[in-house]
Amino acid sequence: MTDLINKPGMSRREFLGLSLTVVGGSVLAACAPQATPVPTTAPPTATPPPAPAEITAMYHGTSEDRRLKQVAAFNAKYPNITVKIEEVPEDFPTKVFTLAAAGTLPDVVRVWEPHVLEFGRAGQLRDLQPMIDGEPNFQSEDFYESFYNFPVIGGKRFGVADDWNGHIAYYNKDLFDEAGVAYPTVDWTWDDHVEMARKIAKPDQQIWGTGVYVGWLHWNYKLIWQNGGQVYNADYTECLLDSPEAAEGIQFWADLFRAGEIMPGPGGEEPHVVFGAGKAGIQRSGSWELAGYAEQEFAWSIVPEPQNKERRTLLHTAFHTMPTTTKDTDSAWTFLNFVVSPAGILIVTTGGALIGARRSVNQGRPWAREGVEADWDLVPQAAEYGILVPAPPNVGEVEKFQTDALQAIYLEGEKAADVFKEIAPQVTETLRA
Repeated sequence: MTDLINKPGMSRREFLGLSLTVVGGSVLAACAPQATPVPTTAPPTATPPPAPAEITAMYHGTSEDRRLKQVAAFNAKYPNITVKIEEVPEDFPTKVFTLAAAGTLPDVVRVWEPHVLEFGRAGQLRDLQPMIDGEPNFQSEDFYESFYNFPVIGGKRFGVADDWNGHIAYYNKDLFDEAGVAYPTVDWTWDDHVEMARKIAKPDQQIWGTGVYVGWLHWNYKLIWQNGGQVYNADYTECLLDSPEAAEGIQFWADLFRAGEIMPGPGGEEPHVVFGAGKAGIQRSGSWELAGYAEQEFAWSIVPEPQNKERRTLLHTAFHTMPTTTKDTDSAWTFLNFVVSPAGILIVTTGGALIGARRSVNQGRPWAREGVEADWDLVPQAAEYGILVPAPPNVGEVEKFQTDALQAIYLEGEKAADVFKEIAPQVTETLRA
């Protein structure tokens, strides 16, 4: 750790001056009458204040009010440490990989799921576990396991999450009521979903029952998981898309998409746009939509994602990391530890649509939307059964194979089983490269 306090040594002149004083005092004492010594107490030595420090923290996007409040709260508690925020509003992956290659990453960087393991594998991040072990009040058990266990390789912890989003299902209560359809319940299934959507949809009036995201790769992962499949094995050495569960999960929704009866087909608007306009009965997306939908005039509520063979959903987060190039590790850890503490997390989750990575923060539901009748406890429950965006090696290359495959299935009508059988070996080879 960096020593923040440098105590100057005594100069030669000061030493000689002190020596002469002592010698002169001894001669005078020999000539003077002896007096009874009076005990004295030396004045306490003042502890020098910590030297001022400055660190840089990098975030994706532009500074939102919640991040600025978080830094302000930190500076109030630690006035000797100044935190400078560096923003990356566009093309964040390119930026962080370029800085990593040049060895110029900032002191603390909040990176996405694939990046934390990619940088960890490359030896570009510090192991935070020894620092955590030195904090008696860190309370690691307060974190949801899905986030806390993710950024660990070989016992080394390369990041800590502060907030997250999980996918849930939104439903338009007005459209359900107009169609005389009962609202979905927590145990609803894919078949229930489709049946409800058919009763609500009026294609000739551009009213839709539901929708799917064609080009959003990670969104489609949850369809595979809900059908009992996986995209990769546990250690990311094999692609499992050529399994029947993976192909069947995607094919089920691709057929519905191409039929264009319960959802906008090829060329139609994306689901969040249609639902936000009050023209779709169901929308399955991230909890970040809570903020935008709260401004809509129609009545809506939430429910967990429909399940098929398993209850699964998709989780998103980012991890605060400390690069190996960070010099002032004491100051960087002080900041990192603050932003992942309950107090730090509460600042960024209050009044927004982000959920705390610590269970204790969510007890007060700081992200609940006023005026919307919903079981808000359903939102953080997604952390218990959801899966984080996978973080395979060579992530850009392997995800390009998969995105192209989905385009062929959804837009060109190719069969998922055939496409996945072709690309799975290519993805596996790239994972092992």
